[in-house]
Amino acid sequence: MNLQRLASARPSSIGIGAVVLLVGAIGFLPLFDGPGYESALAAGLVVPSAAAITTALETSKARPAPFDAFASGLARGALFVGVAWLVTIVHGLRAGFCDPLSGSVLFALGPGVGALLAGAWGATAGEIAGRVKRRRLCAVLLALAAPLASVGVSLVRFYTSPMVFAYDPFVGYFSGSLYDTVIDASGLYAYRAGSAATLLAGAVLASHLARTDEGKLARRSINQPSAIVLGVFAAAASLGMTFFGHRLGHWHTPMSIAETLGGRVESERCDVVYPRGMPREDALRFARDCSAHVVAQEAWLETKGPAKITAYLFADPAQKGALMGAADTYIAKPWRNEVYVQQNGYPHPVLGHEIAHVMAGSFGRGPFRIAGSLGGLLPNPGLIEGIAVATSPHEGALSAREWAKAMKDLGKLPKLSRLFALGFLGENSSVAYTASGAFVGFVKERYGAAAVRAWYGGGPLPEITGASWDELERSFHEDLDRVVLPEAAVAQARARFERPGIFGRRCPHVVDACRKRAEEQKARGDDEGVIEALREALALDPGESGARVSIARALVRLGKPDAGKAELQAIADEARFSRHVRDRALEELGDIALAEGDHERAMVHYREVMSRTVEEDPLRTLDVKLEATQNPRGKDAIVALLVGTTGHGPDKVRAAEELGAWAASATDDGLPDYLLARSYVGSGDFAEAARRLDRALGRRLVIGRVAAEAERLRLVTACALDDRPTAERMTLAYVARKDVPRARREAAASLYARCTGAPAPAVPEATKAGGALP
Repeated sequence: MNLQRLASARPSSIGIGAVVLLVGAIGFLPLFDGPGYESALAAGLVVPSAAAITTALETSKARPAPFDAFASGLARGALFVGVAWLVTIVHGLRAGFCDPLSGSVLFALGPGVGALLAGAWGATAGEIAGRVKRRRLCAVLLALAAPLASVGVSLVRFYTSPMVFAYDPFVGYFSGSLYDTVIDASGLYAYRAGSAATLLAGAVLASHLARTDEGKLARRSINQPSAIVLGVFAAAASLGMTFFGHRLGHWHTPMSIAETLGGRVESERCDVVYPRGMPREDALRFARDCSAHVVAQEAWLETKGPAKITAYLFADPAQKGALMGAADTYIAKPWRNEVYVQQNGYPHPVLGHEIAHVMAGSFGRGPFRIAGSLGGLLPNPGLIEGIAVATSPHEGALSAREWAKAMKDLGKLPKLSRLFALGFLGENSSVAYTASGAFVGFVKERYGAAAVRAWYGGGPLPEITGASWDELERSFHEDLDRVVLPEAAVAQARARFERPGIFGRRCPHVVDACRKRAEEQKARGDDEGVIEALREALALDPGESGARVSIARALVRLGKPDAGKAELQAIADEARFSRHVRDRALEELGDIALAEGDHERAMVHYREVMSRTVEEDPLRTLDVKLEATQNPRGKDAIVALLVGTTGHGPDKVRAAEELGAWAASATDDGLPDYLLARSYVGSGDFAEAARRLDRALGRRLVIGRVAAEAERLRLVTACALDDRPTAERMTLAYVARKDVPRARREAAASLYARCTGAPAPAVPEATKAGGALP
């Protein structure tokens, strides 16, 4: 059957029309407007099924020879996916391409091969359906059976294992996480080698079958023994890649992941599966903190959580992505009482958030134990994430409530009707998570933990609270209006919340892949590669103005300081760029001035940036840089640690040497020991960090933010070393600092309570909301 006759057959014409309509319609969404990951995923859900159905209908009616049916199924699958690809090309021409070559390869490996498999399966389904009375209905149902069954297998794996990704014979590859924008589908090549083996085995089998005069199938010989051997090897390869897919990264089980990681420790409320290369002491520390989070959240939610939670702790994002998916996104599965995180220091910054998801599962709905309608089958992402943010807030200069106030002042606070529905996914993730957390915290404070639990469990919030949604929204806004923020918070909030959500960005996968490649090139010292990758990102999305700053800094490192400074100054002066990007440029100009010895200019730039900054960590870094402009003994050490020379970035080895010499010569100055202690904390050497911090705190620390942070880090090291007296002493000193943002002091008090089991000390009000102004 040639392509013209194939396309003109009535079922094929209807199938092609359905493909054009569905793939064409979804192509008007920004992420689907050209060949790429999303369009391949959407086509994989539509095209193979259409190819299977039409092939089954045609085969069941015409009853061709088996090999002819097989070949026509392949041809029909190729035709359908070719039409779908052309539709995406048309959308790309309309909206602009992101990466048409890579997108087309992904399209070919995903729905392309999937449609060939579906066509071959459709021939089999048609052969079976042709033998029954209700031929058409049977053909359609059998054709859909294989694609639906393969999706069912992926759902079972998702439900019964840590996996969130899926390799599907018809669809292709599903990454599993909306927020992982850098898609690594490299495993699809090996997976499709198995698909090719399946098709080859099917072709050999079909060539050895014939139809008798009675219409039955019978074996026939083609006098090619080598074909039989080839078919057997292909079938064995297909089965082998299916059953041993975990060795190729195509699927995993809890057992295979645990075997790969290799380590396991236990605490009172948590079992931790960790990589064998991680020190056991660090794993035990993580496990103790995990248990403490469970106890703390039981108190907040006023409920009892699972007896045990299993925490999978991966070495890094790459290992996590390979074993369960979601390389750069932390995940929890409440129905399995499991959380999945990668190493990120002590105390882990996101562990409490993920445990909160599992804790909420104790009163969640349906098989997934989450919030949502239809028994939790239609999730409410705003409530799911909101309760985790409210229960375990991130440490920062402002609380979720204060950030929500800043959003309201900027006109960026979403309506509750959008926030607690699927519209949550269309928002900037920082906006969505923070605002939903602020509102859940408001409900808890106003109506109690029982109201939060009942709402999460499926109860309508207006019935639970006795207030309509409009009344709740009005009360929430009135509560936010009572918050007073420093002026710097507005500028910081604009930078934090102005980035659009993934559905509003231009080519997010390719742009973020370029940025990741630029980071890798920078680590290798290839600044020309950095510039090349970032210019590629800018060509796709001119709104990525932060990339311009990185390009300018790379020019400086390449030995072109004049060009780099001119570009940075142009960015800082350009009103169309966002304020936080212009401030980044100003800080970079300050760094260059500091490295060149122009202290006055460096001070001007640093102080201007500080006037619009509210976060303590950047402010403290700027404080230390300012110290370098006034402290000749410490300048070289600070420049080596934080700035680098004009042609090079920071040098940790040289910085350590300079800091050691500075600490030895300036016996009254605690700053060098503090800076050395930070590096020891980062490397996990808490004993040496504690020793350095004690020396720093016993000396003069003229920078207030540094003195406060030294106390906080000494609390961290005391908790890590199970030194409870020191932990209590540092906590009391730190929470009494009214010049430190309340949110940070509350986080310190929470850490103290978790690591000692003692009640958290009361946190006095700050001098100003959000902490003192710089």
